[in-house]
Amino acid sequence: MFKYFLAFVWIGFNFVVFCKAFSNYHHEPEYYYLSKILGNGLCVSRGTAPVLNLTMALITLPMCRSLNVALNGAFGRWSVRVLVFYLEKIKVLHLALGAGLIIVGVIHSIAHFVNIHNFIENYDEKYDSINWASGQDDSRLRLLLATPTGFSGCVMLTTLLAIAYFSSRQMRDRFYNSFFAAHHLFLLFYGMMFYHPLSNIIKYQTNLKTHPNGCDMVDEAVLRNDTVLQAICSEEPAFGSGEKMAWIWPLIGLSVYLLDVTCRYLTTHSSSRKVATLQSHVLPGKGIYLRLRFTRTKRVPVSAGQYVLLQCPAISTLEWHPFTVIDFPTTIHNTVSLAISVRGDWTQRLYELVSERERYKHDYGVEICRRRIDFLLDGPYPSAMTSMLKYKRIVYVGAGVGITPFAGFVRHMLNFDAKWPTRIHLIWIVKNAEMFTWFADELTKLQERFWKQNKPDRFTLKLFWTQNFNQNLVEEYFSDYPTLKARIFPGRPKWDDIFLDFVTLYPRKAVTLFSCGPKGLTKELKSLCRRYRKHGCNFSYFHEGFG
Repeated sequence: MFKYFLAFVWIGFNFVVFCKAFSNYHHEPEYYYLSKILGNGLCVSRGTAPVLNLTMALITLPMCRSLNVALNGAFGRWSVRVLVFYLEKIKVLHLALGAGLIIVGVIHSIAHFVNIHNFIENYDEKYDSINWASGQDDSRLRLLLATPTGFSGCVMLTTLLAIAYFSSRQMRDRFYNSFFAAHHLFLLFYGMMFYHPLSNIIKYQTNLKTHPNGCDMVDEAVLRNDTVLQAICSEEPAFGSGEKMAWIWPLIGLSVYLLDVTCRYLTTHSSSRKVATLQSHVLPGKGIYLRLRFTRTKRVPVSAGQYVLLQCPAISTLEWHPFTVIDFPTTIHNTVSLAISVRGDWTQRLYELVSERERYKHDYGVEICRRRIDFLLDGPYPSAMTSMLKYKRIVYVGAGVGITPFAGFVRHMLNFDAKWPTRIHLIWIVKNAEMFTWFADELTKLQERFWKQNKPDRFTLKLFWTQNFNQNLVEEYFSDYPTLKARIFPGRPKWDDIFLDFVTLYPRKAVTLFSCGPKGLTKELKSLCRRYRKHGCNFSYFHEGFG
């Protein structure tokens, strides 16, 4: 309900901003002559303009990762739940602002198309100084494409639509490079936004005292014979464009973002975050394992659930991709480990590089292997998964590579004697059973540790193999892991049975469910949490997703 409340407040605020600007241009006397030419097209175009400026000022802030780190430090001490909610909704906030920007941008563009038509159709030589057109025979294409306002508007609209198209889930998953490149068109959008008002098409009357509204309606014969009207309408209307200050708001948001990018660039290229590749090899089920060592001697603080941004210059010097850390620096080693699943063109290229290096090493030997893969690392950054250690009872649902946040949590539990959570339930869903082998050792060790501590119920797990289940392959892959083998089930989880078990196990108690996986799974789990709260178990739900 809280997200709907926030959406209602944001939409309501934008509506108030729109109505205020609309009313201003509709009723204010200085826009009387311009309103006669353009009609409601003027009011709609000017009403949507401040909404666009406000959205552009805010849309980059959720993507400022340094700002999120600062908020993590501030809110983390005040309220874990508020912090987790914010971290979970960062991407949703950015997407909501982006959707609003596209909708309002299209409305603004349509209003300007109407204005172009009205400038030409309602042209009057008496008021040519206020008219954007040069006459009734002027070309609409000239106003649309050969003027600063028209040209920049077309570029901005095209840019918005291109970003929206390449931001669709299908394009993101299959062509991440294109998605990433298209998103950088926002710099062109901002540039055109500052260029947009240079035509000064919005003008207001500057001499209302000597030429008030209505003087244009007085017949010339009446005016010549009426000295009072002559005194009131003593001058012809004069117009000015005024000083434009609206660009300041988008500039603030852009400046904060560019400052964030600059700070991160300096950090990632400094010695404090320089990394060397210790290990890189392919994992079963088309995955990649990387172990990176920080070259600095001082330990870099990384917590369970945090993620880093990774760049491989051999693939692209611009792209950064987020990956959850599954093993982090300790007093013994200053390294981080990542497990990466092939899900797009960038990860596919990385998989090919690592595979090629392994073949080269196998054919020619370690001594003459020269094909080292270098990386740049940015982070770490907090996520919703960082708070798993702060809750008493947790359920983690991971789909495929979505297990990686929990893998980092398992490594933490193995390295430190953490008292919380007191009960841990893992549900891992995969299409290919080979992926279970990625963390089979860690899951087995965690189970054995709790058994030795006489706490066998502290950690329970269920593993689901959803496609082409084969008992013989289960025996082959997990013959050395009997405890895991007994917990591998065919098909998808029967969620109602699982949640009924939780309701029975934890009546009138708080249970926090974390998940990392596709959008469909997220919606289903969120709905189940709401439904089973009515059965006496207080479910809270948080999810992580980079897609």
